Amino acid sequence: MRPASKKYYYVVAAAVLFFVAAGMFLIPRVITVVQKSVPLPTAIDPNFSTQVNECFIPVAAAYGYSLRIVSGFRSMAQQQQVYDQGRLENGVVVSEASPGHSLHNYGFAVDVADIWRGYNINWPRLIAIGAYCGLGNGGVGDYPHFEYRGGLVTADFAAGKRPPLLTLPCAIMDARAKASKPLTLKDLQGCAAPKF
Repeated sequence: MRPASKKYYYVVAAAVLFFVAAGMFLIPRVITVVQKSVPLPTAIDPNFSTQVNECFIPVAAAYGYSLRIVSGFRSMAQQQQVYDQGRLENGVVVSEASPGHSLHNYGFAVDVADIWRGYNINWPRLIAIGAYCGLGNGGVGDYPHFEYRGGLVTADFAAGKRPPLLTLPCAIMDARAKASKPLTLKDLQGCAAPKF
């Protein structure tokens, strides 16, 4: 038996559409789409990590900040624990993001604090530094949160999509990181870095 031609399939498809439109087939109108399972990440995305460690933290250091990452990748179970804080007991709610709704769960977010100042930071400056490095900020109520979405929404991450790769805004950043030398304000003069 030889395979049917493409023309045959087009004719059959057109006939089915005609009969369905005319109500001549008893075909259910609800179509269930089976969603493909995507493995969950288990660590910070390597490209995002490079951007944080070779751009964001060093540029912030050049401007006098001593940042440390206080939270990076979170598993769904860890996110549930964070989400439950202040909800299961009387206390302060620390996250509005339930499991699967935080970019921490996909390896594209960090929370930072200054080693010496804690959270008493000039946030508008730090947000400008983050933006220079391609990172977005959590905004009012979540200033310590920096993330990279690359135009995607959280549902895209959950579906397995990932943003385009980040690039360092200035070549000297990679050179300084490889040499384990700090960035300086002089290094940043030719790099279109924020000026404060």
